[in-house]
Amino acid sequence: MLTKIQGLVIRSVKYGETSLIFDMYTRQYGLASFIVNGARRPKSKLPSSLFQLMNWLEMIVYMKDPRSLSRVKEVQMIHYYQHIPFNLHKRSVGLFMTEVVQKSINENEPNPLLFSFLQDAYLYLDQSMDPIMNFHISFLFELSAYLGFRPSGEWSETNPFFHLVSGNFVNVAHPLYTLDHSLSKVISDYLTCPKEEGHLLKVPRDIRHEVLDQIISFFRYHLDRLPEIKTHRILAEVFS
Repeated sequence: MLTKIQGLVIRSVKYGETSLIFDMYTRQYGLASFIVNGARRPKSKLPSSLFQLMNWLEMIVYMKDPRSLSRVKEVQMIHYYQHIPFNLHKRSVGLFMTEVVQKSINENEPNPLLFSFLQDAYLYLDQSMDPIMNFHISFLFELSAYLGFRPSGEWSETNPFFHLVSGNFVNVAHPLYTLDHSLSKVISDYLTCPKEEGHLLKVPRDIRHEVLDQIISFFRYHLDRLPEIKTHRILAEVFS
């Protein structure tokens, strides 16, 4: 059955001599996988450049089951990025976001709110004229809400420790699961700051990297078998 779908490319791998397999997070089906025959041939009508990570596509596909490979018939770009492909900082943040999405979302069912959030986040990253050194952290906290485990509460003198398992601020430190009061305060600042104002947070580089490491640990506590996140190491280099 021919079906029109929209989605974000989150994974793309070579298949055979000339074909391509890629995963998308789609509006209609959630996570779905597709194959494009001949995408890597010269002068292909569906060239592999269309299926690069972070591309937003509208496609006509032969869809049978979103849990199995579907063949692509037609493709067009929904959005053309103005800055992400050419700006090292934005591209690095976008690749990190894409890796997190690819490794944390496994549902083959529609989630319109999550889809709209992702679309807005990538477009904001592309179009924002403000510094984006804090954007990936705000993104993780917002994403966690759509995945069902966003942290709650705020730092206070009576509850100065962020608990990585319960996701709130507690008054008793635990050697394995709580962060010290200073790092917990920074996390609270991120949680209560709208992404549009994230560039106003003045967080030292080493503290920002430590916060990111701890948020990834927080994700691991709440997502079973979350694969290792690797691209955050690139962010440590880019935002040095």
